[in-house]
Amino acid sequence: MGAAASLAPITRYADAFIAKDDSFNFSFFSDTHVGLKNNIKECGEMFAEMKTRPIDFAINGGDVTDYGWAGEYDNYQAILKDFGLPVYHTAGNHDVRWSPQGVKIFRERLNAPHSYFEHKGVHFLLLDSTVPLSHWGHYEAEQLRWLAETLKKIGRSAPVFVVTHHWVGRDQVMIDNEEELRKILEPYNVKILFNGHGHSDLLWNWDGIVNTMNKGLYQGSWEFVEVDRAKSEIRMSRRTTQRPKQHLLSTVPLAADRGKRAVWATGSLPLTAAYDAARSGQIRVCYRAWEDIENVPSLAMLLGRAAGQQIVEIRDPKSGLQSTYLVDTPPPSRLRKIWQSKLTGGVMSHVKIVGDRIYVSAMDGSVSCLNKTNGRQVWRAKTGAYCHSSPVIDGDQLFVGSADANFYALDVHSGKELWRLQTEGPVYASAAVAQGVVCIVSGDGHFYGLDRKSGQKLWVYEMPKSNTAFAQTHATTDGDRFFIGAWDSHVYAIDVKTGSMIWRKPCFERTFAWSPAIGGPCYADGRVYVPANGNGLFCFDAKSGDQRWLVSSKTDKFGHSSPRIENGRIYVGGLGDLGEVRCHSAETGETLWVSGTGSIIYDSSPAIGENFVAIGSVGSLLSILDKEDGKIVAQTRLPLGHFLASPAAEGNRVYAGSYSNTVAAFEVV
Repeated sequence: MGAAASLAPITRYADAFIAKDDSFNFSFFSDTHVGLKNNIKECGEMFAEMKTRPIDFAINGGDVTDYGWAGEYDNYQAILKDFGLPVYHTAGNHDVRWSPQGVKIFRERLNAPHSYFEHKGVHFLLLDSTVPLSHWGHYEAEQLRWLAETLKKIGRSAPVFVVTHHWVGRDQVMIDNEEELRKILEPYNVKILFNGHGHSDLLWNWDGIVNTMNKGLYQGSWEFVEVDRAKSEIRMSRRTTQRPKQHLLSTVPLAADRGKRAVWATGSLPLTAAYDAARSGQIRVCYRAWEDIENVPSLAMLLGRAAGQQIVEIRDPKSGLQSTYLVDTPPPSRLRKIWQSKLTGGVMSHVKIVGDRIYVSAMDGSVSCLNKTNGRQVWRAKTGAYCHSSPVIDGDQLFVGSADANFYALDVHSGKELWRLQTEGPVYASAAVAQGVVCIVSGDGHFYGLDRKSGQKLWVYEMPKSNTAFAQTHATTDGDRFFIGAWDSHVYAIDVKTGSMIWRKPCFERTFAWSPAIGGPCYADGRVYVPANGNGLFCFDAKSGDQRWLVSSKTDKFGHSSPRIENGRIYVGGLGDLGEVRCHSAETGETLWVSGTGSIIYDSSPAIGENFVAIGSVGSLLSILDKEDGKIVAQTRLPLGHFLASPAAEGNRVYAGSYSNTVAAFEVV
């Protein structure tokens, strides 16, 4: 039993009369992580305990399942059946990150990833902060528009609760555009913001809003929330394993009483004036450590530490009041911005250059063709769901997959749809083309070989059945074989003409999470190079599948960034706080150089230019490194948004897209 995907319309507004006996209670918990075998008993016991309290319903703040698999939903829904009360859910990264069905199964089994309901005059907004196939958080523009419109209908006086899986308002930023959420919520009577993801029993204040987070339900933490109309207050209590009896955390008035904000916290002052007015407060730039303003010699010194668009935050650590500014500073002397264009969605894919055009797919389901010289849109096509799949161009055709379960062929000149193939699962992966055959992988566990011109199925290869029988990254080819890394811990070589398996080799087999599935394979000179999440860069013989070498890293780990090869050198990003880029010998795997960018690299893969390597980092940072020795040439920040996409380079130019709905072109000088 879950909340209905289509929830009740807004029925009460700020001026509605609320009776004093309209008091009620509910429970909040998150991170149930129900698996095929794990956490079932522990969560069941906590649900049974909740049922002994006088609650009307419960809210689950995400990571409902461990991996988003159908059997895990079966186990969770069996717990809900015994519980017998309504439960409303928001999606977590574990629900959409490793599941071949992603958001689709969450919607079918529980409710829409973001939703609204009203109960006795109190309004609940459950937000979707997940980025498909990723650890990080983001609010899509369409959802933020929905949120703003819904709050406008509710009005400024009615009490509102907000739920988000990835946390907001803490020193470590998980959601790249949390500031947009803060600005939308600020005028309204938001009482408590419920957070998940962090597996910690915490309470904090963000811009005057009480925020809370629990450990996972299976770890013994949940909250009992009382909405008391008679006393016009909300009482929030928590139980933990260490303190199994509910204990009061906070009392929050129901009335809209946030009071007047300090002038510096209204956002109406210029940055320099706010900086001068908030001398007893704190400041930080680009999510670095907070500093006491009185100890900062000058604002110019802070802004001089980086280039590009910088987010500057000023806060009062006692009240949590905050004001935020976006400041554009010139790029460094070695990097000249040529143009910047706005898209309709964030970018997670690989930017592609073909001739005088740039091609990029986006998370609103769009595929855009831009003029390489000025960034102007040539055409834009739309699929039915988000595009994690990167565009692949072959002759006059562009191929791209979509989470709507379709694979599309578009005219490269106009964007007109030429044909599409419907599969039984989302198409996250990117295609490869050889001998007139297009190879794609679907979330339904099949590899498809399609006729390039017509889209007709030439062959279908079925992966061994398992919960992890799918792929999300790109395929590659040597002309005779397609090479694919998958979530079942294996790398596949498939015959281009027949679709038969030539070889299938395991990487790390301890856990599927160590699969060669995020960073994709690349081919050069008879060898296939593929990273695996268990911290390994593998080299296989393309014909036989024999392993030639394996290297690991003692610092940032292999696994997420796809390798790129030029002149016998492999360039690849590492996953870790150092933001390392690594260069290895393609022949032996020997480390040639390692260089830290200082910002976490996630899925971004290097682009190789004339004399440089370019890569993106989570904090919107574009780094340019000398490809001979790895020294940093220049760094600049794109507009605010996670940089999970892979840039493209040609000559001395680099083209980069990010979750800021932006693509930009730079010249390295």
